[in-house]
Amino acid sequence: MNEQAETTDEWIYDQVFSAVLEQRLIPGAKLKESELCEVFDVSRTIIRRILLRLSLDKVVELRPNKGAVIATPAAEDVRQIFAARRLLEIGIIDDACKFCAVADTQALKDIVARENTAIQTGDRSGAIRLAGEFHVRLAGVARNKPIQELLRQLVAQSSLALALYEAPGHLLCVDDDHIDIVDAVTAGEAVKCRDLMTNHLAKAEAEMKLDAPPGNNDLKSVFAEVIEARATA
Repeated sequence: MNEQAETTDEWIYDQVFSAVLEQRLIPGAKLKESELCEVFDVSRTIIRRILLRLSLDKVVELRPNKGAVIATPAAEDVRQIFAARRLLEIGIIDDACKFCAVADTQALKDIVARENTAIQTGDRSGAIRLAGEFHVRLAGVARNKPIQELLRQLVAQSSLALALYEAPGHLLCVDDDHIDIVDAVTAGEAVKCRDLMTNHLAKAEAEMKLDAPPGNNDLKSVFAEVIEARATA
């Protein structure tokens, strides 16, 4: 793909993923290719490429002869996702402490700063996205690309679960978990960092409320702002 096509793909992916994070698309919502083509004014080829990427991140399910729908992780799915994350994220701590460089510390602190800004300004979708980015970037510090890719997929699934199962009206608040982890990794304190990560993931899982919230399955309603922007452009 050329650079323009990649930019378009990324923007559409972000629009759909954000709609899931913000609970504007709910589990089981059908993603009709024809409507998405109309909403984003692109070809079916592009939409199918986006849906495939979303399916690889387990955000969308591609069902034979039925099309794409927003994934619906069950309670057991969520428990297994967090069990897998614990194995990976606690397992890479030693290497993260070993390889962490000044640039890594700065990159992690930058993500935490942007995450906290998103929380303080009420940008829930951005805060969830940046929280996931933090964990994936930390895996990158361990210099293990296969684990980083696996974790990227698990984080995407966790973000979906959070969007689906977090208590309605729950307000995100700034805490020190992520910055404490950064400080421990930077100082090479592996034992402390493992304890921090264990408690952090346990807290995130404990906040899940496994009742799917109500929402909207109408694609044109969900993406009304996109349609309005195109109409006035």
